[in-house]
Amino acid sequence: MFDLNDCICFITNTASKKIVDAFNNRLEKSGTTRVQWMALYFIGAEDGMIQKDLSLKMNVQESSIARLMDRMEKENLCIRTRDAKDRRIIRVRLTPQGEALREELLPLGQAFHHEAIQQISQEKLSIFKEVLQSMVQNVAKKND
Repeated sequence: MFDLNDCICFITNTASKKIVDAFNNRLEKSGTTRVQWMALYFIGAEDGMIQKDLSLKMNVQESSIARLMDRMEKENLCIRTRDAKDRRIIRVRLTPQGEALREELLPLGQAFHHEAIQQISQEKLSIFKEVLQSMVQNVAKKND
């Protein structure tokens, strides 16, 4: 008989919520949200990133990314410019203030990651990631 408590989807959803809530609490002290932190991370990793690509990396709708970029521009964390060759493309860069915040918050993210995986072997972590990626691929195949 089906038991929701034993369902991988339920277990991963519960784990994700708890991890996200805990990370949000850590970031709250800096006045930054998890979504802003992710955007700072990805934009800083690829200067001049295309806004649409950012939405794909963050797994967020383009309209949500546009609103996030509006807020981050108002906070002087990023700037958006039209691509010189294709005006339909919007490129995003961090401002010096955004770069400074990213550098300040990266250690916080790294420390949280290490805390979350403490006492879990690299072998188990590798298997866990592989299994999750396989599950995502299985579901993606069914939804194509």
